[in-house]
Amino acid sequence: MEDALAADSCPLLASGVVFEQAAEDGIWIAMLHGVPSSRVSRAVVDLLRAMNGETALHDLHRRFAPSESLEHFLHLAQRFRACGLLEGGRKLPPGRVVYRPPFTLQIATLRAPAIFGRLDRLIVRLSRRAVLVSVAILVCLGLLAASAQVDELWAALTTPVPLVALVYLVAALSLMTLLHESAHGVTLTRFGGRPRRAGFMLFYLSPAFFVDVTDGWRLPERRQRVAIALAGPAVHAVAGAIALIGALVLSQPVVHQTALLLAVSCGAIVLINLIPFVRFDGYIALMSALDEPNLRDRAIGDGSDFLAGLLFGGRRRIKRLDRWWSVPFGLACLTTPVVLVVFAVARIARALAGGGPILGVLVVALEVVVVLAGAVILVKALRRVLRSGVARLRFGSVVTALVASIVIAGAVIPVPVTATFGFTAHGDNVVLLRAGETGDAVEADVPDGAPVILMSNGILANEQVGEGTVGSRRTEPTRVPLEALFPITSDGATVSAVIIAAVDVSEESGSLPATGQARVELGVRSLWQTLWVTGVAMPLSSLQSGEVGKE
Repeated sequence: MEDALAADSCPLLASGVVFEQAAEDGIWIAMLHGVPSSRVSRAVVDLLRAMNGETALHDLHRRFAPSESLEHFLHLAQRFRACGLLEGGRKLPPGRVVYRPPFTLQIATLRAPAIFGRLDRLIVRLSRRAVLVSVAILVCLGLLAASAQVDELWAALTTPVPLVALVYLVAALSLMTLLHESAHGVTLTRFGGRPRRAGFMLFYLSPAFFVDVTDGWRLPERRQRVAIALAGPAVHAVAGAIALIGALVLSQPVVHQTALLLAVSCGAIVLINLIPFVRFDGYIALMSALDEPNLRDRAIGDGSDFLAGLLFGGRRRIKRLDRWWSVPFGLACLTTPVVLVVFAVARIARALAGGGPILGVLVVALEVVVVLAGAVILVKALRRVLRSGVARLRFGSVVTALVASIVIAGAVIPVPVTATFGFTAHGDNVVLLRAGETGDAVEADVPDGAPVILMSNGILANEQVGEGTVGSRRTEPTRVPLEALFPITSDGATVSAVIIAAVDVSEESGSLPATGQARVELGVRSLWQTLWVTGVAMPLSSLQSGEVGKE
């Protein structure tokens, strides 16, 4: 960790920093290795240029900011170094391969300016008003089409999707993501900027394309930068609206369901992209509208300082972001990525539940990676707090108390445990299924009499279709349709499975679909037991069963 700058420190302007005057009067762009880093005033430019490695900060303070406190001035210098503008900041320009903690990996080409320059020349130029009006009309028509197809939309979400429709959907969404990012780059290029990098990335466990639009800070108008950020979501909004309108006239079942799923997916992408607490387009638009570079990092710093002071008694620091909402915004920025990752892992685990030993190992491996990454981030945060000068006795006491509280809470908080399986129904004969080829040693997983909730096996949602209780039945191998274990249908496609129990369906249940998803309620256990059973024991149970069956 970098040592804090003191009053007698003599900082030196980093070798890769140059200053470029923006189109706005009095505004300059600090460029780091050719990449815009910050929008600054002429007074800040003069201050940074005076940092020659020989002049102490207390002298620079008297010369450039005598009306400010020395503490505030030192904090400003520390921010300059954190942004890479001073030697020792260790901030390198992004290249072809970039990892950004906690869960972002980028692989890029540096030929993006030439690529988007050619794209811009190929696209017909329309006025800003014409574009906005066209987008607004299409979105309104799409909403009207959605209101006329509410039942069809829900059915598309809660029923298995044909394999061919899933292939079309993935291809369409990949194309939409490419167009989404291209819209950012083309809009920036049209306004006179240069997208320096573009490529492919893994972003919070999801594959995606990206375009680096940092050069937008050169643009003179905030609304231009906001338009660049919102150009991508506008593409998905328009695509979703067109899909909804098209679904009204597309009668072929597979095409109709694909159009509806595409519309829902595009709508979800728009909503997620507008979340301002992660580096999504909504955050970029907010940062641009407020003209606050590094908004999220500064707010996270303020939120972290607040937590450190509240828990460990850290000394009060000057806020990095001079906004009344800096601390709550920073806390939201800290917690939102955690929520998104946990939700993604839980959804992946549920979708792959009962999918056999290979998928079970994959789920557990994913969980281990996420937990280890979270532990590393937490340890680094605690080290920063400890090195910030808090009392070691209080630090140790608070950390011990927090760990003890978490351990005790996990041991006493009751949480219901459920196990997810597939089911098939032939009249009154309903059985629970797990992927695999042998069923030895699995009876204990589903005790007789345990409540069962029978649901549809949808690609994005599930709808309850019945309920019952677990009945005794000898385990035996079988083959079942693909949709009995996965939310995918394919004519004639079957998979190996194990019948692990029967289901005594309640009289209140209506007619059941031929296949679906079943959730067995296994009672109430402590939080730690629940996490272990649902996160490790259940995904690996089929692996253990297979090993027993081979003996």
